Order: sequence, then C-alpha cells, then structure tokens
Amino acid sequence: MATNTEKVVVQVIVKGGRKLDELTKKTEKATKKTGGLQKELTKMAAKTFAAATAFRLVSKAVSDSIKTFTAFEFQMAKVRAVSGASNTEFIKLTNTAQELGRTTFFTATQVGELQTNFAKLGFTTTEILAAQEATLQLATATGSDLARSAIVAGSAVRGFGLNASETQRVVDVMSVAFTSSALDIEKFQTSMTKVAPIASAAGISIESTSAIMGTLTDAGIEASIAGTSLRNIFLKMQDPASDLSKHLGFTVRSSDDLEKALKQLNSEGLSNADMMQLVDLRQVAAFQTMVRGTDNILSLTTALENSEGAGKEMADMVGDTLEGAFKRLTSATEGLQIAIVEGFIGQALTKILNVGANVLNFFTDFTKGIVSVNDEIANSAGIYKAQVVQLNVMADRFDVLSSSTNRTKEEDEELQRILVDLQGEFGRSVISVDKKTDALILNR
Repeated sequence: MATNTEKVVVQVIVKGGRKLDELTKKTEKATKKTGGLQKELTKMAAKTFAAATAFRLVSKAVSDSIKTFTAFEFQMAKVRAVSGASNTEFIKLTNTAQELGRTTFFTATQVGELQTNFAKLGFTTTEILAAQEATLQLATATGSDLARSAIVAGSAVRGFGLNASETQRVVDVMSVAFTSSALDIEKFQTSMTKVAPIASAAGISIESTSAIMGTLTDAGIEASIAGTSLRNIFLKMQDPASDLSKHLGFTVRSSDDLEKALKQLNSEGLSNADMMQLVDLRQVAAFQTMVRGTDNILSLTTALENSEGAGKEMADMVGDTLEGAFKRLTSATEGLQIAIVEGFIGQALTKILNVGANVLNFFTDFTKGIVSVNDEIANSAGIYKAQVVQLNVMADRFDVLSSSTNRTKEEDEELQRILVDLQGEFGRSVISVDKKTDALILNR
C-alpha cells in the first residue's frame, strides 16, 4: 500500500510539476506581451500628456499676451485722452513706452502710467518725452512706484518753475539728497508741495531748499511741519516789513541771499528768546535747526549742486543685480507679448469682441421685448378673466330671477338691466327674453 501510495504521489507531483511548468511558461509569455503593451501604452500616455501640457502652455502664453496687450492699450488710451496728443505725438509716446518697457525695470504699461501722470500735471508730449527717462532712473534708484515718481519729480519741476528738460537735474538732486540725509521720496513730496512755490518766488534753488529740508529731517522734524515752517520762514525773509528781514537788514531774493542770511544769523549766536522775536513760535524749532546747522546746509547744498549724473549712477548700481536682471527679463517678456498681439491679432480680436458685444446687446433688447409682450398678454388675460367672472355672475343672477314665478317689480327691473348689460357685452346677439321660459334668445 505504501508503494502504491508513493507512486500515486510521485505521479501527481510529476504531472502537476509539468502542468505548473507549462503554466509558468504561458504566464511568462503573457507577461512579456502585457509588458510590451504596457510600454506602448506608457509611451502613448507620455506623448498625450506632453501634447496636453504643450497645449496648456501655448494657451496660457496666448492668454497672458492678450491680457498684457489689453492693459497696455487701455493705459495708452488714457494717455491720449489726458494729454490730448495728436496722432503723430501719440505714436511717439507709444513707441517710447514700448522701448523703455523692454529695456528697463518697468513694463510698457507702467511707463504709460508715468506718461498719464505727467500729462495730468500739464506736461506736453515733448515735455513728457524729455522727462520720462530721468524719472525711470529715480524710480529704479529709490525703489519707488514709477507712477508716483512721475508725480513727485513732475511736481518739483513745476513747483520750482523749471523746464521739463531739467527733470534730470531734479532727479540727480533727489538722489543725492536721499543718500546724504534722512529724506526719502515720501518726505520730499510732503515737504516740497508746501515750500517749492514760495522758494521759487524768492529765487531760492531746489538745491538750497533740499539741503535745508534734509537738515530739518535729520533733526527729526516731521516732513509736513518742516515744509510748513520753512515756507513761513521764507515768506518772512521776503517781506521787508517782517522782524526777520529788518533784523537781517535785507530781504532774501536768491540762494546767495539765503546763504548770506544763514551765515549772519549763525555768527550772531542767537538765543531761543531772540529767535522767538524773529519768527512765530511754531517755526522756532525749524528756524533754530536752520541757523545752527548752517555749515551742514551749505555743505549739502554744494554736494547737490554737483550731483549731475547721480541719478543714473544710482539706477545703474541698483540695476546691476540679479533682481534687476529678473525685472528686465519680465519687462522684455511683456514687450514681446505686446508686439506679438499688436502685430498679429490685436485689431482682429477687437473687431471680434465688438461684434460679440453687439450680438449680446441685440439678444438683450430682444429679451426685453419678449418680457414686454408677456406683460401685455398677462395683463390682457387678467382683464379677460375678470370680464368672464362678471358675466358668469350676471348669468347666474339672470337664471335666479328668470326662474322665479313671483318676481317683484324691483326684480323685474333688475332682470331688464341684466338683459341690457348682456346685450351690451354680446351686441345684437341677445335679442330678447323668452316670455314663457324667461330664457335668453340669442341670434346664432
């Protein structure tokens, strides 16, 4: 029995082993085929994914380009509207905006904002073209917003009665003042809006005024207070009847006069009590700082008078960085986007969108018409329904009265009135009432 059992076991093992080997081989073949199929599917999926990714990138690039061009075109439309530029002038403004947008920190749209703000200050196209490059230097050197830099520089040019071609001088002065004192673009703007016109009227230069403002700011005097105090001090220096002018023995009519006055006051060693006799109490702090800081003011004035080229030097220094390179790359990219859309699809896309807007407006008006008709139908239906209800009431009342055998005189009269009303509704269709049945006789 043991032997037979062993044979059976061996046969099972051998036969089973062969079957297992055959199954293994078939499985390996199937696996190879499946593996090949998987590889092909993987390749196909990779190609599909790559195509889809490429399509998304292209779509995003086109979308971004259109958005960039749209923003630039809209901004330049503002420039044209505010400046009143002619076609030739507008082309110059557009071309320089695109050129500066490709080659500087700032985009063409931002240069358009600069042009808009200069136009608001009354700058002509020629003046804008003369001022914008220097303003770009200011914004780059100070890290300020370009549109705001245009306002500050432009206001200083106008405030001191300078020519737009002198914007570079203003920018150079601001650049040195900001690196030589506690002044910055915000403090400069706050103070100069108050004092610039008065200083200009007195013949005091932007260099001298900025030197005093820098000294006052270094002393911790808030910009608005410093500007207001200096304005009032300058007014007293110009007024021959003021105690300050009488004390000096002359009025200040130029930067040289201002220098002479400061040296004289400084040499006199005035006390606070003395100063309170010469200026208002609210100006004593600024006046004292000016008089005692005469040497610093004169030194800073000299530095500002020799500041030519400082704005460009600072802008180049700031721009020669990795951050600067990234910004220029961004600006160049946007410049390319504007050029592509403007050259190929700008006008066509505008026409398509205008047609689309007109179509939508047509459907909107058509929908309003449908709503109006619906309202009329509903109104008419309501009136008709009310008339039907009234007729039903009249008919019911007619039935009640006509079926009565013992009508009173009043009920007979009511029956006649109802008949008249029914004849009014149906015209001549209602002829009369059957005397026997009191039924309505209609002419069909």
